[in-house]
Amino acid sequence: MGAVRRRAHRPRRLAVRPGHYDARQAEKDAALWHRFSPLREQAAALLDAAETSADQLAGKSGQARWSWQLAHLRGALERVDTAHTEYERVAADPSTSAEDLLAASAVRNKQASEALVDWLTHGRAVLEIHAATVRAGQTGIRLTTRAPHAATPASPARRR
Repeated sequence: MGAVRRRAHRPRRLAVRPGHYDARQAEKDAALWHRFSPLREQAAALLDAAETSADQLAGKSGQARWSWQLAHLRGALERVDTAHTEYERVAADPSTSAEDLLAASAVRNKQASEALVDWLTHGRAVLEIHAATVRAGQTGIRLTTRAPHAATPASPARRR
């Protein structure tokens, strides 16, 4: 019997239409911005409080990575603020059309998305610092004013 020749397995390429990925990415960027925006104005004060608490914990139960993570979060916050400042400049112009405002919003979301992902990745350090501070018998991270909660869209069918 002769050798059976098999066809080489080639991965199937998915047909992706050019605008679909960009539209989906724009939705993700907008969702990230929407979720972070209630925290944005309080984020600098939150980082200041976390840095103070981390300094107090420094030899006891502090993690070496916290100072790097907090510095990274501060840099990310600066990038978010820069993107928002550019958006506000466009929004403040009375001649800006609704279409231009929507485009400026999309640009802001896109510019801030990488920094917001950094907050998703490293923001947990603030919670870890708070928990370690409370375990050490201190009051934990406190802000003078509370940040408003993000509005969550109503879902007709919630899974339990």
